[in-house]
Amino acid sequence: MKTKLLLIVVLALALAAGARAQALISSGPITLSGQNGTIIQGLHITNPTGACVTLTSSTNIIIRRSEIGPCNGNAIRISGGSGNAVYDNYIHPETLNGSGCCDHDDGIFASGTSSLTIQGNVIAYSESNIEVTGSSTVIATGNFLLNPRGPFPRGQNFQAYTGNSNITVQDNYALSSTDTSKYTFAENQEDSINFGLTNGIIAQRNYVTGGHSLSGCGIIADDGANSAQFRSNRLLDTGQCGVSIADGTNQIVDSNKVYNTTPVVGGGNTAIMTWKQYTNPCGPTTVSNNIADEIKPDGSHSGFWDGGGCSTTLSGNTFSQPADALLTPIGTVFAPPLIPPIPKDCVAVSPYTNNTTTSSCSNFTPPSTTRPNPPTGLTAVPH
Repeated sequence: MKTKLLLIVVLALALAAGARAQALISSGPITLSGQNGTIIQGLHITNPTGACVTLTSSTNIIIRRSEIGPCNGNAIRISGGSGNAVYDNYIHPETLNGSGCCDHDDGIFASGTSSLTIQGNVIAYSESNIEVTGSSTVIATGNFLLNPRGPFPRGQNFQAYTGNSNITVQDNYALSSTDTSKYTFAENQEDSINFGLTNGIIAQRNYVTGGHSLSGCGIIADDGANSAQFRSNRLLDTGQCGVSIADGTNQIVDSNKVYNTTPVVGGGNTAIMTWKQYTNPCGPTTVSNNIADEIKPDGSHSGFWDGGGCSTTLSGNTFSQPADALLTPIGTVFAPPLIPPIPKDCVAVSPYTNNTTTSSCSNFTPPSTTRPNPPTGLTAVPH
């Protein structure tokens, strides 16, 4: 009898240990400086007084399978370093400091870094959900980006601005909504995906929907954005503009589907546009094989508008009302991706996750059987 009781107790302890291994461990802010090869995982990181995770001059850091937020600052701030990665997290800073622009409360703010990969995350309710500046070889793929909150000139699901090169944004689901019955905070979006002062851009296979700015678009090559390739994106009801080339040389807009049925009163309201808006050279620009229409407030249609100055060449496009038959039914042509669209290793746990094609990160068991003490705040400095 004693032996049987002992076995039951041991089994119960083992099951409890396994359950604990799968649960997120509460943590205060984490700061790494000059570190290499550290893995941050399985944590719920919050900080009521500042940024949640700060990486400075660090390399090959992986942040994964965690919940990061709320934070009274950036959820993840990366300065310098290279080879870092952010995989399969739920990131939601939520707090807006009220100090104006810029980059106090981003989901991921990356500055002066290289070879950064951001994949499979759910990122919501940030000043801008991802902001990249002065960086090179950044890939954001397969993320769900929800309700950026600004204020202007921020308010992007993804923005690369000032001194960037080789930026790829692909296979993401970018959603902006004012429906607070579904979402904790309404969007205050400018452009959903914005590139400025960046050389070498690929934005492809993204699904972009929502936005109500008078001047914002779904995807835009803005001031000093050169060699942009906008290919095979789907944009639905992105407000006053779908895809815009406002500046830059050697631009390609190809094989996108754009359908805006919710025009913004007072906005330009066109599905695809090219228009030189800055003093930099603009063009040549190739607009080809797109299917695009925007229904304007007066009921007229505008699939494409050329404001001049970008040396635009058109071929193989279907614009305005003839495009409607190819863009409907909306539920089929613009069926949204899963959330998140392409996980890296497991599906991030969030209130919005519906992807069941891959195991949930809540089922991930760390390889070590030794449970660490819950961290309250970690700081690493070079030795």
